[in-house]
Order: sequence, then C-alpha cells, then structure tokens
Amino acid sequence: MGSDLILVAGEALVDLIPLDGSRFEAVLGGSPFNTAVGLGRLGASTGFAGRLSTDSMGEAFVEHLNASAVDLGFVVRSSQPSPLAFVTQGTAATGARYSFYLGSTAYDGPSPLPDRWPDNVGHLHVGSFSATEGPLGVAVLEAFKLAAGVATTSYDPNIRPLVVGPPKQTVPRVEERVRLASVVKVSDEDLLWLYPDDEPRAIAARWVTLGPHLVVLTAGGAGATAFFDGRMVDHKAPAITVADTVGAGDSFMAALLAAMHADGALGRRSLGSYPALAPDVVTRWLGFAIAAAAITCTRKGANPPTMHEVRQVLPGPATEAASAQ
Repeated sequence: MGSDLILVAGEALVDLIPLDGSRFEAVLGGSPFNTAVGLGRLGASTGFAGRLSTDSMGEAFVEHLNASAVDLGFVVRSSQPSPLAFVTQGTAATGARYSFYLGSTAYDGPSPLPDRWPDNVGHLHVGSFSATEGPLGVAVLEAFKLAAGVATTSYDPNIRPLVVGPPKQTVPRVEERVRLASVVKVSDEDLLWLYPDDEPRAIAARWVTLGPHLVVLTAGGAGATAFFDGRMVDHKAPAITVADTVGAGDSFMAALLAAMHADGALGRRSLGSYPALAPDVVTRWLGFAIAAAAITCTRKGANPPTMHEVRQVLPGPATEAASAQ
C-alpha cells in the first residue's frame, strides 16, 4: 500500500445493460468501484474498501481492480452472490436509471471500513447510496469523523431514488456528510431531486459554506462549476458523440481527485495548511475532470480513461501535474 493512499469506499455492483428484447450485458459497476478504477488508471495510489462476492462476478471485480493497480487490502469477501443493478438508458441530459437488487447479496453485510484510522490512508472518498443508507451509511459517517485532522475526505451523493428515502429524509443525511467533507462533487440532477424548488447553483453555493473547501457542480454536456472561497469558476464541456453516460460522473470524480492529489490539495500534505485555491488551478482541475468524463461518454459502459488517453485529448499543462504522482 502507498504511504498516502486514496481510499474509495462503497458498493460494487453488476450492471445489467439492455441490448435488445430480453437480453442484457453484464458489466462491472457501482459508483465507488468505478471511481477507484478511474483513480488507479490515472496513476493515483488508490485502495478500494468494499464487499465483494466470491462468485464468478466477484472474481471479475478483483481482477479488474488488480488490472487498474487498485489496492485490495480493505476488501471484504462474502460467499453471498454479487448485487445487481438493472440499467435503463437515458439521454445525455438525464443519464441512465438504475433498479437495484441488494438484499441477501455480498453488499448486505458489515462495513469493510476499519474502526481505527489506517496510518497509510491520506484521503477517503465515499459516494452513492452506500454513503447514506443502512449500516454502511452509518459506518461512512463514523469514518468521516475519524478522518478529521488526519486525512482529507470527499463525497459524491450520486442519488439513486429507488434505494434512498424521499428527499425530506435524504437531505439531512446528505448535508451531514457535506459538512464533514473536504471536497464535494454533485450533479445538477441530484440537486434537483434533493431540492426541487431551488436552483442547483444556489444550493452548491450554499453547500460550500457548510464546511467543504471545494464544491463542484456538474451539468453533463454543459460542463461544470466550482465554488470555493467565495468564488465561482465555470468550465465548458467539449462537443462529443455520446455512446452512453454510464460512469461519466465517476470518471469526473476520479480525475478531479487525481488532479487535486497531484497538486498537494488532498491527503496528508494538505492537512493543517490547506492551500488557498487559485481560480486558474481550479479551472485546470475542472478541465482535466471534464476531459476524463467526456472520454467515458464516447464508449459503452463505465470505462474510465488512462492518463495516456487523457493526454491525447488534453495535452500540455492540464495533465502535467496529474501525471507527476
């Protein structure tokens, strides 16, 4: 394991993507799993804390993580089957929709997060429903509290309406985690579900006053906006031909964390003297994250890019810092 590991905690699911009629393609997925793979492919020292089955799909998850140089020291194996997510393709604006089968699966068990903070972990990232729901959600909250003063943290709500409570119940849980996170990434779609009567930018601007150093609002093909230190910067997305949007937000999250970590804005290097965020630096982080997400959108399934692939579409200074891991 690395000395300043980025630990990604949460679910790993088998996405069943419709082909035609009654046929489905089984694809490895789960927002935290995708984010860990994305970080590993970008060269960041990364570990995954999740529950994986010992069935054939669980073995495929392990192989995929190994191939992406993700540390498995925090993985818990279970004899129960791998959890499933049936995917319904949406538009470039709305994204995909998911129906989950989690009960009596490898997901359904004690949290893999340790009770004491690991010495080698400098940053913890959590997201999706496993960060707020049930015993795993409780464990995430405790881990955020343990991280205070010893590691930085990040959070992506990545709302899945079919497996979380109604907005009135979910908003307090989400905001509790926002208050404890160093960095928050959230989509406009998530905020419209959580706060249907409010404008997403207004909510993101309010969230950054709750505790995070940085809040990033993504808007699909319209790009992303960062809120920090009373400032706001926008970055447009490139025009691309979209194959599907599965995993695009996770690729964005992974690339944002990789760029920030490389610049010393995450992990132990940033503790006690968190760097002032300069607009040009934040803009560069957004450009790097958007490029990674755009590449993912041009191919089927959650298939985050490598650093080499990002360099091909975003050469120069935007990739130099992230390359210097």
